[in-house]
Amino acid sequence: MSDFEKIILKDKKISIWGIGYLGYTTILRLQENGFLSTLYDFSKSRLSDLQKGLYPAKEQINSWSKNGKIPSLELEKIEIAEDKNLLFDNKIHIISFPNTKSSSYVSLAETFVKNRNKLENSLVIFQSAGVPEDIEKFFYVILKKHNINIKIATVFRSDWTIEDFFDKTSIRVISGNNQNAVNDVKVFLDFLGLEAIKLNSIVEAEIYENAKNALNYTVVAFFNQLSLAYPGINVNELSKKMFKDLKFDNNITLGVSGVDYKSEQSIENILRGSTKDFLTILKEANRTNISFLFYYIDLLKSKNIKSVTILGLSSYSTMKDLRFSPSVILSEYLYRENIEIYIHDENFNKEEILDVLPYCNFIDIYNDRILSDTVIIMSLCREYKFLTQDDIDKMDLSNVKYVLDNTGFFKNFIYSKRTIYHQLCDGNLSKVIY
Repeated sequence: MSDFEKIILKDKKISIWGIGYLGYTTILRLQENGFLSTLYDFSKSRLSDLQKGLYPAKEQINSWSKNGKIPSLELEKIEIAEDKNLLFDNKIHIISFPNTKSSSYVSLAETFVKNRNKLENSLVIFQSAGVPEDIEKFFYVILKKHNINIKIATVFRSDWTIEDFFDKTSIRVISGNNQNAVNDVKVFLDFLGLEAIKLNSIVEAEIYENAKNALNYTVVAFFNQLSLAYPGINVNELSKKMFKDLKFDNNITLGVSGVDYKSEQSIENILRGSTKDFLTILKEANRTNISFLFYYIDLLKSKNIKSVTILGLSSYSTMKDLRFSPSVILSEYLYRENIEIYIHDENFNKEEILDVLPYCNFIDIYNDRILSDTVIIMSLCREYKFLTQDDIDKMDLSNVKYVLDNTGFFKNFIYSKRTIYHQLCDGNLSKVIY
């Protein structure tokens, strides 16, 4: 048994900050698994109503449950703390309220600072995901200024009904300010019978939770627009069938590899057949994917890059196909920006490339050294899969200033100290920017 398991089992008391939906349902979960709660809320009337059996109110019950039914709490298993300092008699603190003016994380941090002598071995768990970096800026940093280093973790919740909350298939996403925090919150969730997957940082978890909800919102908006664009189609039923057919998981290719002729053609087809001008989300998605390329070029220009080698011209890596080719669009933009361009693609010989892009230079990467400042790998030709470190060194790819990899295949090669390698969307764009 670990030291933290001993701490949990010593008195099985958990401090709950906030008795809104998150706090109420958390106590239900704790009581279901034999834990006691010490409860504080910024609203004394809520605590009073809870003790009188008047909380949650009828309108809250209806909004918290699809069926209008909320299990009651065992009040005798809850210690109501009118003084928030009493919560520090426990070692696990679950923060069940968002960062707002009336209940701010700054105020929370100040309370923790005042009780610094009781924080040894404490674990603080945040349940509400706000603006990314809020927890760090308005809680963690304040504690650090006072040399208080405690374990902080996140187990963000996106359920907003009691039925979703008790769904046994739900998996929690966890993060922490250090590995000990992650290990301890995993142990705690094991006691509650909850599975968890780990993210790399609290900020990443804040982005994850917000982006997940934003994506859901955007998908709903897309189908709403689709129903307006095609008023004779039952989009409600169509969307359900489509979700069964879609297989996202790990199959989404970020960067511009996913901007292929099939995607572009599908967007063009659905826009041309639509009623009026409703599908603005699709138009914006199209503009975004193309402008994604232009952003990188503008960034390279700010770094005084004069020449670029593009590896991979085809829309599809193994096909001789230039329909909606991102590389062609990229080449045209580079040319307008007076940047010298070199191109290689196993599917095209020198004459074919220069016929399509006469202002570019052909490069044979197996016989010529790369002379440009930057290499952008746009698609993974079959030949590239067989490249070795010796090949990379021989063509001098390992010594250019920037390697921007849209495929991810080149990330394991060794580059010189002067080279900045960046796989698109890998979180290392800041190295290129700064």
